[in-house]
Amino acid sequence: KKRKGAEMDETRRRLLRAMAFGSVGAATGLLPTWALSADARDYLAHRSQPQSRYDITIGETPISFAGRTEQALTFNGTVPGPLIHLREGDDVVLNVTNTLDESSSIHWHGFLVPFEMDGVPGVNFEGIGSGETFTYRFPLKQSGTYWYHSHTRFQEQVGLYGPVIIEPKDGEPYPYERDYTIVLSDFPSDDPEFVFDR
Repeated sequence: KKRKGAEMDETRRRLLRAMAFGSVGAATGLLPTWALSADARDYLAHRSQPQSRYDITIGETPISFAGRTEQALTFNGTVPGPLIHLREGDDVVLNVTNTLDESSSIHWHGFLVPFEMDGVPGVNFEGIGSGETFTYRFPLKQSGTYWYHSHTRFQEQVGLYGPVIIEPKDGEPYPYERDYTIVLSDFPSDDPEFVFDR
């Protein structure tokens, strides 16, 4: 029996709603502000606006995951980190403060950036020391969906990653009403150093 168009649309909405909330249900208390909503419909209708400046704090936060509490490394207190919404052609400023007791970094995965802004410690900068702030500045030369993550030891594996959307400078080539940002990941049950060693 074939479903009618309206029934298929409702089924699709339910699926997307389940994906949006089910995949992060265990970490509800740590949802980034762009994902928080009292009503699923509000979340699905949410549309962020591009900005050219972000302030990001690297820290440590306890999270509940799969029935256990773990210490996670976080961007602005959340896993994944906050959505960074940019626009092609803009000059962006990203101030990153490290509150950890160790060095850290952010690598802008897939970005076309000046060498010294790529965020790989020991290759193109020294890293962000404990208690220090590093300012990433670069022009955006592309559009699309990307992600950012720590490039220091195994910090990415224990929470330091997040999504990036870069809008085309001339606008999207097609009309749309909603953005769906879905981040798929896992959280190690063992120390990532131990996992890597095996």
